[in-house]
Amino acid sequence: MYHILIIEDDKIQNDVLAGFLRKDGYQVSSAYTIKNGQTLFDSTVHLIVLDVNLPDGSGLEYLKKLRTQSTVPVIVLTALNDELTQSDVFELEADAYIDKPISPFILTKQINALMKRFYNDPETVTIQGIEFDFINYFVRKEKEEIHLTATEFQVIKLIYQGKGMTIPKERILSLVWGPEYQNDHRLLDPHIKNIRKKLHPDMITTIKGIGYRLNQ
Repeated sequence: MYHILIIEDDKIQNDVLAGFLRKDGYQVSSAYTIKNGQTLFDSTVHLIVLDVNLPDGSGLEYLKKLRTQSTVPVIVLTALNDELTQSDVFELEADAYIDKPISPFILTKQINALMKRFYNDPETVTIQGIEFDFINYFVRKEKEEIHLTATEFQVIKLIYQGKGMTIPKERILSLVWGPEYQNDHRLLDPHIKNIRKKLHPDMITTIKGIGYRLNQ
């Protein structure tokens, strides 16, 4: 069962959304503050529904911090439907944005779509003729298994999960090695070099000054 964390300070709204999601088969945890949400968030959470305005701070500031630690899908809820807020939401890598007042039906449909996108990937994928099994951690090229280190696997899997988007170097470093290494670009460079050497020189494209993108 997929686990949704709702961080929304309006208790009535929170309860209504939680009720709809439970009827749709989801496990739901409700938080009413950022602090409460941080306490409830763990590796069992598959998606976060996050309000922008919360009693103890900005939901966008929490999202910024969260993105240094996790790639969990996030849907942002806000009554501030101006262009600046929308721009901030997507710059912080939210996966969806819904204006208030919220339709529980539309929210549920959006969550269903994100769950399918993030968690219903096939066990194996083929990229440029190379077969990847991200569940059992092996790579096969022309029926021959290729050895990748655990770190190389984490890096290529993270770039693959970007679905063709550019993944910033800082995000890869933070998620693979930890937030304290997010500016140590020299740590990442040799792993990218090794992945290209073992798999294909054109599999990963460098976006200068930003990060990496997978060529599929």
